[in-house]
Formats: sequence, structure tokens, C-alpha cells
Amino acid sequence: MIRSSIIKNAYFTSSQDGDIKKVLKNIKSSVNFAGMKQTHSSDVKIINSKGIYNSDGIETNTQDLPLVVRVADCIPILMQSNNLISAVHAGWRGINSSIFEKSLKNHNFKSLKISIGPHAKECCYEVKEDLKQLFPSSTIELNGRFYLNLRKRIEEFCVKENIELEVSNQCTICDDNYYSYRKTSTIQRQFGIIWQ
Repeated sequence: MIRSSIIKNAYFTSSQDGDIKKVLKNIKSSVNFAGMKQTHSSDVKIINSKGIYNSDGIETNTQDLPLVVRVADCIPILMQSNNLISAVHAGWRGINSSIFEKSLKNHNFKSLKISIGPHAKECCYEVKEDLKQLFPSSTIELNGRFYLNLRKRIEEFCVKENIELEVSNQCTICDDNYYSYRKTSTIQRQFGIIWQ
């Protein structure tokens, strides 16, 4: 398990950490949480109670309510500013439809901290011409193949706005400690977890 170095109660699991209830019991002694049934969209919901929400982003100012994001290769994003926390699932569709920017709407940039967990990285995230055209400045060409840096827009935005950002070094495709749909077509997922 990876603990964020900039957000007090933010974690990213690996394939060895087990199901979410076990993980929460180990780190928080509570199994109540809010999660998402991801829609690969740019929907961000403001919530105040446990449950599963049809969305790719959830945020709350409710104390002691863990937010959970499930991913295999997409980017798990955890955010905190003042008393607001967010958990976001950002795949290429979400990034393309500005889920990251939409998830920032209610945050105070002066106190905002963002942690990005393990995801498919440009070392392994091979894409076809269609995605290269959607993300021209985020695509690298190597030996006639295209590789996508999905987090590049996020990093550039954070630099421009002077937002504190940490990014995991792990790639879900080449690191066997993580589930990867692109690598094995697994239905298993790892989690990003945040609470206050």
C-alpha cells in the first residue's frame, strides 16, 4: 500500500492488499465508505453519505466518510483543500471531457493538494492513431508506435496554477503488483482511498 506524502489520510492499494472492506478495516477501523460505479464520463457528484454513486468523481466535506475510487489502468486522483476531499477516476475519456478540471470547481487552489496513484504510464500505454490525435501533445512516438502520457494535462495544469502534486512512480501495466486491464483483461481493481 502506498500512503500519500502530502495528504494525511490518502492511500493507494496494490493487488496484494485485498478487498476494500479489509483495507479500510486495517487502516481506519471502519468499513463504511462512498464509492463509484464508474461511467467513463466527466460527472462529479457532491455527496454526504455512504453508498455507490453513478459517477467518475465524488467529493464531500463530511468528516469520517472515506471516498474510494477503483482503477486498473486509469488514473486514481485524490484531492484535498481545506475541508473538501475528492476521489476521481480519470481514463482517457474523462481526461478528454475535462473531468479533472470539473473536479476542481469547488476546491480552494491555495490549499489544494493532489495525489495521483499507480496508473498506465507512457512506458507501456500503447495507443492507436485515434488517441494520438485526441492527445497530440501527450503522445510519444517510439519505433513507429504511440504511447500516451495520460496525466500530462494534469501535471501542466498543476504547474501553471502552482498546485501541490505528487505522482506515483508505478505503472500498472509493467508492475506485476498492480491489476492491469490492458495487460490481462482482469476485472480486478486496486483502490484509492481518502478521508478527513
